[in-house]
Amino acid sequence: MRYRHSLFMVLLATVLTVVGTGRAWAQDAAPSFATTVALDTFWVLLAGALVFFMNTGFGLLESGLCRSKNAVNILAKNFVVFAISSLAFWFLGWGLMFGNGNGYFGAEGLLMLAGPDNSPATGDAYSGAYSAISWTGIPLEAKFFFQLVFAGTAATIVSGAVAERVKFISFVAFAGVLTAILYPITGHWVWGGGWLAGAGMWDFAGSSVVHSVGGWAALTGILVLGPRIGKYTKDGRVHPIPGHNMTSIFTGCFILWLGWFGFNPGSTM
Repeated sequence: MRYRHSLFMVLLATVLTVVGTGRAWAQDAAPSFATTVALDTFWVLLAGALVFFMNTGFGLLESGLCRSKNAVNILAKNFVVFAISSLAFWFLGWGLMFGNGNGYFGAEGLLMLAGPDNSPATGDAYSGAYSAISWTGIPLEAKFFFQLVFAGTAATIVSGAVAERVKFISFVAFAGVLTAILYPITGHWVWGGGWLAGAGMWDFAGSSVVHSVGGWAALTGILVLGPRIGKYTKDGRVHPIPGHNMTSIFTGCFILWLGWFGFNPGSTM
């Protein structure tokens, strides 16, 4: 009982200290530019970490919903897809998506984030190759990390759709093409100041840029591959193929649920 009382008092004191500090900050002076950049960067990295952690949820959910004999293959796909996405988006995808260019793709700073950039400067103070994302006052590397986890998510959407019926190397190659070229170009249309942005389109949480692109890519994959072997009988009846691990499904679902708190609020960085 004494321990619980002490813990409560510590928590109460912490809350009162934070509230009091916030009030004093608001009354005495506005935060400095450096403080604002630090806080904004921390928020973006935190939201990005939550989205990155969603890869764990996808792996658990997908492997649990499939047969045990394919669990290792599915977990390996979910592991390697982010590695491939990181290299592809860093090498070419970022520049195509956010580089200054035309209405269809970026043409400056294409390779390896090598374009000129003076982030975290914003507005008229910004000078560099990535004007479309210069409105957010955080370092370039933080911008890249946050957009990278979104690119990886678009590729991971495809993983679940083609589970149990795609070769490992084929999926790796597809993920590389998607995150290096296809996703960045369509992302440029909306988030990179492209022709859809010019027509007035807004996408605050990636419903089109991430989920639609990933969904259309997944649909293309399943149309090419067809159903899982044994899913349908010759007379057209459905043969259930139950998942092998409900605990994995449950855990993955809750991890994804947590990750969405970084995905949606963080998208408005």
